[in-house]
Amino acid sequence: MTAVSRNTYCKWVVNALRALGPSRPENVYRWIKANEPVPASELNGTTSDGENLFKKNVRWARFTLYKDGTVTSPSRGVWALK
Repeated sequence: MTAVSRNTYCKWVVNALRALGPSRPENVYRWIKANEPVPASELNGTTSDGENLFKKNVRWARFTLYKDGTVTSPSRGVWALK
């Protein structure tokens, strides 16, 4: 089982937003699952509190990108490239 790095997740989020434009998280999750080599261990894994590991890592990547100014939120619940 190989863990995927935060940088890789960041790249996947940027790729998804380039392809989709401003999008809701569920659309970003769907695009990444369909277009990036996400290991099954990430897709099916859970955190100690039962949260889906893949979705949590995508949200952390989005937060990282938001903090460095790459991603913005033009409206509540929508992610977009700046």
